[in-house]
Amino acid sequence: MSLLWIVVGAALILDAVIVSFTSSLNSGVIATFVLGVLYLLHGLHRDRTRAGTRRSLFRWVKVFVPVATALVLVLFASIASLGRTDTVSHQEDAVIVLGAALKGEDVTPSLRSRLDAAVGYSVANPDAVIVVAGGQGPGESVTEALAMERYLISHGVSEDRIIRESRSTSTYENFVLTKGLLDAHFDADYTTAFITSDYHVFRAGEIAEEAGIGSTHVHADTPWYEIPVDYVRESLAITKFVLTGR
Repeated sequence: MSLLWIVVGAALILDAVIVSFTSSLNSGVIATFVLGVLYLLHGLHRDRTRAGTRRSLFRWVKVFVPVATALVLVLFASIASLGRTDTVSHQEDAVIVLGAALKGEDVTPSLRSRLDAAVGYSVANPDAVIVVAGGQGPGESVTEALAMERYLISHGVSEDRIIRESRSTSTYENFVLTKGLLDAHFDADYTTAFITSDYHVFRAGEIAEEAGIGSTHVHADTPWYEIPVDYVRESLAITKFVLTGR
């Protein structure tokens, strides 16, 4: 059993390092790296005996780590199941593509997956307006919205269908600022869908409701090597949302 925790810990550390180079250094990368170190240390020290109080403490740790890990995996499975169940009709008036980190001015694999889903949606619903939402974060040379617009145009989406929301710095702002743009664009009521990564769908849907946007959704697949980092990061974000509503 100790070997299992060592392997899992080493794998998480390696994954965090890989994602930090392919995407960006974010809270998910840091949290996954720290989690990997904790698993690694747990595996290395699991079978060592301790006397007195320390021995009792290690017994509790041996129970806590597997139980906590099982609960986290259940949470991950629930997020994935909800996130991969699409609700779009392909008759919405507008589709909102939520931004993700850039590498300089280049789209990262996770954001590319969202944009590819947007291209597919644009073909299925050629009348829909497409909103690309995302401001400029640390380490980004341009706004996420601009990079997203460039990608969509290069993949055959007409520029006159695209609306850029370039000021947001969070999912909540994505929706609030986009709502303002769509309210100004449409003369009457309109319907929307949003596109984001599968792990992000649940929280994004809740935030959309908070922002006053009732919306269907389409998921984008998460690159396999980003799954640990993205799901760890999303677990932290869901915890924050539960506590703060944002």
